[in-house]
Amino acid sequence: MKKLLLFLLLTLVLSTGIVQGASEAAPIEYEKGVVVFVGPLDQSMQKQYQMVKGELVSIQLTSGPEAGKVVDTFNFVSERSVYEIKVKQGDKVIVAVTRDLGKTSYHVSDFDRFDYVYILGGLFILLLIVFGGFIGAKSVMVIGFSMFLIFKFFVGQVLANQYSLTLLTLLVAAAIAVATQVVVCGLSKKTLAAVLGTIGGVVVAGILSVLSIKFMHLTGLDSEEAMLLKAFTLSHINFQDVLFAGMVFGALGAVMDVTISIASAVYEVKCVQPAIGFKELVRAGMNVGRDIMGTMSNTLILAYAGSSLPLMLLIASQDNVSMLRIANLNMIVTEFARAFTGSIGLICAIPLTAVITAILLKND
Repeated sequence: MKKLLLFLLLTLVLSTGIVQGASEAAPIEYEKGVVVFVGPLDQSMQKQYQMVKGELVSIQLTSGPEAGKVVDTFNFVSERSVYEIKVKQGDKVIVAVTRDLGKTSYHVSDFDRFDYVYILGGLFILLLIVFGGFIGAKSVMVIGFSMFLIFKFFVGQVLANQYSLTLLTLLVAAAIAVATQVVVCGLSKKTLAAVLGTIGGVVVAGILSVLSIKFMHLTGLDSEEAMLLKAFTLSHINFQDVLFAGMVFGALGAVMDVTISIASAVYEVKCVQPAIGFKELVRAGMNVGRDIMGTMSNTLILAYAGSSLPLMLLIASQDNVSMLRIANLNMIVTEFARAFTGSIGLICAIPLTAVITAILLKND
């Protein structure tokens, strides 16, 4: 019911936008600004907004052609909605600027948050380099490569809709696995074993994802964003394939972590005891894998649970709704499928990596 109401509301809003577009409504520009004053309305605003509760906000624009200019705007405040933007002096904000019939209007659109993302990202990179040294610097490189491959190449191909999204997902995952482990660990039999183990684990997760989507009748439309895209923007895209891609990429990082750990452990055992046999190498890899298995599987489950916490609260708060109905909702089953397919792929990668590493190192 909630999704239906949301869909109808968005339909109304967007259709209104279409009507406005037909009548050549003024485009909205967005600029950065800093709040310099928050206080009661002046007399002109009191007359204009006498039926609405709000406050006067003065903002100094910091970007665009009017950078440095201080503008006044009305900010609606009812103190009852969590969706209101309650600003104070010194806050960085995004300002919506509209120019219509020779009149320019300014409104607080949202907080300017991304500068703090730069700070966190910079701290992350700094700590990687300080504590990881040259390996940390190479880690920064492979993270950048992975993000470029996903956001530039993969997303672009999804929008173009020219190739099989399933095949494209597996190819991108393999490219990320190869690039990450070769750049960080160098060209060696250890790296080759980790790459092959990663590909094997991801393939297992991918097969289980396909089967889960088919037999659980998952649509991929488990979020508001997906429904919006399907309804208004990307109606030609199969969101079951998008769901598959999300499951595979979600498992990829954890599987890579496990496989390189096992390959490195088996390699070190071989270096210390060159005469060790194949079975003993496999056993060593499995012993390490068992220690990793519980914590990494739990890591995946906790990661999905953390991202789904509002959903869990929604379930827990529904006292009068059948748990049979809730447990079979598309969004609920999708989260379970994500967690379990990724964890099973991770578990299968452990013996696969141990065996491959032992095969590659047994004659060294």
